[in-house]
Amino acid sequence: MAKWYLALLFKLDIVGLEHVPEKGAVIVAANHISNHDPIVIGYALERPIHFLAKKELFRFQWSAWLFHKLHAIPVDRQGGSVIRAVRRALAVLERAEVFGIFPEGTRCKEGEEVRPKKGVAFFSCKTGAPVLPVAIIRGKRRLRRHLTLRIGPPIDISRFDTRDYQVLAEAIMKEIRQLKAEQGAGKRAWKPEPV
Repeated sequence: MAKWYLALLFKLDIVGLEHVPEKGAVIVAANHISNHDPIVIGYALERPIHFLAKKELFRFQWSAWLFHKLHAIPVDRQGGSVIRAVRRALAVLERAEVFGIFPEGTRCKEGEEVRPKKGVAFFSCKTGAPVLPVAIIRGKRRLRRHLTLRIGPPIDISRFDTRDYQVLAEAIMKEIRQLKAEQGAGKRAWKPEPV
């Protein structure tokens, strides 16, 4: 169903699928440009991905059904209580599944850069799961919007000599932005930046 829905809306190119681990826990970290991002990433990676989603999206029966089908984990951002959502996300990684997160914490307009949230680093440090950087690049709109997903090699957080969540989150976001800025479709080796 998702395949037909996406085919109607987008012309999708995927670069770097060889970097996606076939099994084991992994954290997919991507920039956030639209409400379609979780569906696009889930379709591209072909592994069920559990994303955090604001609890307001579960308000109606039809939307609650949809987001449960998308493996979404409701989080109460207004009430300030995120412990239940965090525990569920950690359980996903402990089961060697895929957890998706948008480090920016919100949708961003083209060219807009916001300071990433610490969550992506927290989850990786707590579980040892590698972070798979994904850049979603929006192209020109014709009949369908052109989207490119650029997937980089997994990032092993233990390579960094810091456990400062903010520093690590910024290093991960920098990698996502570098993927986004790349013009060619060739492979590249990822080397951790000195921190």
